[in-house]
Amino acid sequence: MPIEKPWLILLCYWFGPWPDWMNFFVESCKWNPGVRWRIHTDCSEPENKADNISYVPVSFADYKALVRDRLGIAFDPSSPEKLSDVRPAFGFLHEQDTAGFPFFGWGDLDVVYGDIARFYGPRQFANVDVVSTHPERLSGHFTVLRNIPSLRRAFEEIPDYRGFLESPHQLGVEENHFHQVFLRSRAFRRASFIERHSTVLSTRGWHDGTMNYPQRWFWRRGHLTNERDGSRDFLYLHFMRWKSTRWINNPPLPGEGAWVGRKFIDADWRRAATEGFCISPAGFTSIGATSAID
Repeated sequence: MPIEKPWLILLCYWFGPWPDWMNFFVESCKWNPGVRWRIHTDCSEPENKADNISYVPVSFADYKALVRDRLGIAFDPSSPEKLSDVRPAFGFLHEQDTAGFPFFGWGDLDVVYGDIARFYGPRQFANVDVVSTHPERLSGHFTVLRNIPSLRRAFEEIPDYRGFLESPHQLGVEENHFHQVFLRSRAFRRASFIERHSTVLSTRGWHDGTMNYPQRWFWRRGHLTNERDGSRDFLYLHFMRWKSTRWINNPPLPGEGAWVGRKFIDADWRRAATEGFCISPAGFTSIGATSAID
């Protein structure tokens, strides 16, 4: 992998045991040398190591205290899921972490990344301040902002942002409210809001206009493809609807919640760097292994 000057830092959090797929997530990050990940967590480091991922050891209670102190709000949610509402303030909250990076952003951990540089980089972002992988709003699983004071504090333009953050309920502030700041300002004219078709089984449909989503995805040496689109590269795969029934469609689409209550890791992450792996309703399997639902 070429040595690349880092231009983007993605800020993440995770409290509780690492997800079963964590070592595969790390492997996909490892192949993106221009991007850094910084994860605040109460877990010890996973087995797979990547030079471009750093871990900040912190308890959930102490992280909530950081939010309270830095933002000057009452903040004591019972679940880490509420932290998604704080994401618009990450640039301000973690200002020291983002120092020196032209861009900062956030992302989820229930993803496998492809080759980010194929889609985004300093040259493509020369005249862009805000990036989302959806066309009409910011994406919770991948949003990027230019690292300048006005964007680090843009969250303060959300009407009643204090009330949203102090509510004990998860309100989807980063997806449902933050984008309105840019719709009302000149900053939206310097934005890249492009649907990247990253979330399988979402109600958006596939890029061909159907709900016929590819079921088998392949990660090989930093490239992410699938069974339907040939050699076309994708930015990342967001597999939340395979791992959970929380967002179930009505009627359910094939594969929704397929991983719930069953073993879904049947590949060796140590061999992934050279052999790759497959992600499907059957879980994480080796390339060439069957991916049919048991």
